[in-house]
Amino acid sequence: MSNSGAFPTAASERGDRLPDFAAATQYAEARVRSIPLTDWRALGVYRTPLEYYLIGTYPPLKYLHDIGADEVFSGISPAQNIYLHIPFCEQYCTFCHFHKEINSSTSRVGRYVDALRREIAMAGAAVAAGTPGGLCASSVYFGGGTPSYLSADQLGALASDLWRTVATTPDTEITFELHPGVVRQPDYADRLDAMVEGGVNRWVFGVQSMDEDVLRKLNRGHGRAEVYRLLEMLRDRGIDNVNVDLIFGLPRQNLRNWYDTIVELLGLGLTKFNIFPLMFKRSDPITRHYIREPEIFPDELDRLRMHFMAEYLLTAAEFTRGPVFYYAKGAVHSRQQERKFDAIEEDNLVGLGVSSFGYVGGTQYYNVCDTGRYLADVESGNSPVWRGHTLPAEERLRRSIMFGIRSGGVDLDHLERVFGVDGRQLFGPLLDRLAEQDLVDIDESRFTLTDLGCTVVDGIGHLFASDEVLAKVAEVNGTILTPAADPLDRYDYSPIGRIDVPGGIVDHYRDRAGR
Repeated sequence: MSNSGAFPTAASERGDRLPDFAAATQYAEARVRSIPLTDWRALGVYRTPLEYYLIGTYPPLKYLHDIGADEVFSGISPAQNIYLHIPFCEQYCTFCHFHKEINSSTSRVGRYVDALRREIAMAGAAVAAGTPGGLCASSVYFGGGTPSYLSADQLGALASDLWRTVATTPDTEITFELHPGVVRQPDYADRLDAMVEGGVNRWVFGVQSMDEDVLRKLNRGHGRAEVYRLLEMLRDRGIDNVNVDLIFGLPRQNLRNWYDTIVELLGLGLTKFNIFPLMFKRSDPITRHYIREPEIFPDELDRLRMHFMAEYLLTAAEFTRGPVFYYAKGAVHSRQQERKFDAIEEDNLVGLGVSSFGYVGGTQYYNVCDTGRYLADVESGNSPVWRGHTLPAEERLRRSIMFGIRSGGVDLDHLERVFGVDGRQLFGPLLDRLAEQDLVDIDESRFTLTDLGCTVVDGIGHLFASDEVLAKVAEVNGTILTPAADPLDRYDYSPIGRIDVPGGIVDHYRDRAGR
């Protein structure tokens, strides 16, 4: 493949394998017309685009309290999934809600890498003190931010320290997030080579859209040319385990350019996609864009049409969905994703770096969400663990359901054996209501989401939160005066209680639809 500028068109790449735009649009329209939105809203599973957010943690950050690393790492599983956060970026993408710094100084980046290497050693020592073998990774994920912002030397040093502390197996999946715009850096080939030498065997990069107008509005810092160049560089190195991120619901996005984006990327031979709806947070520039110009965003029905159009095209291309939002040509999308949703009790999640979060031995926790404080803590020999909560058995059951429905489904008999709590007694009436709406399939003790249920997976998931958690989040919301600046709201990756914060945003989507 050559980056000569002669990009293939959607039509030429499609051939006769995929439905044309008219067929895809008709399918999506028919699916949307079949949805009883009024009933779904009454049940509490449907949220407008501004209200929607995925369930990233449970309990939410607002429920957590100050906690020490000794409590977090006690009871850790024999194998773990490890996440490392790199907060540095070249530009501020308008939709990004994670902790990041833009164009930080070389010295600050160097300090951070050194601190992260030190935290790796600290976490390894804490785990080794109570667990034979210490840290042993089922998967490792370098996220951000933009991990590829780091130099080749920094990447090499980070990987070297990591593998001195963390054991791996031949099956360990090592994922690295890339930003296409970094291909403009003169040493980017060296950075890629350092990642390969460091053991990376799965690659994720955020395309979001192949429409140049959409990308400019997002301040992505890349266009189609950089996507093609990055794919060329990966293929030159024999790398084929590549995952592409896409978002629907973006400003200046419509059904036509959404269709063309998917078809163009399928034509390039990509076999794994991560496709998410746009999520709003008060701290993100894209939310302010929406307040100013709601008319340039797809409305709630077009967002649903985009979801069904993507599923229709990917199914026609012989992709399977699993977990929700993840699509693969083969049987397995990612071991890291499967473990996160299906087996996190057996393969705990260890979060390292500023603002990272994890789930260890039944404890949901966060690291501090400020880089300056993170550096001060680690450089003084203190753990950056900030807030957390060790869940009792019933809350662990609820958490397992919220995450399990996104992937392989939920076996309540199995969860009762693990936690000693009867989920059918707790949730029988709720499951019956969900089944009446064709949102779940129930087979004795096991239930899974239907295709329709996958459309509102996080709306369904939040129904399993406990009254105690809901009440505490509501109480904390009452204390937050500036949501965009308060870390308890800014870094709360949960839909639970997020629309009840004082000064909430007027939802133009709902107002336009009369809902």
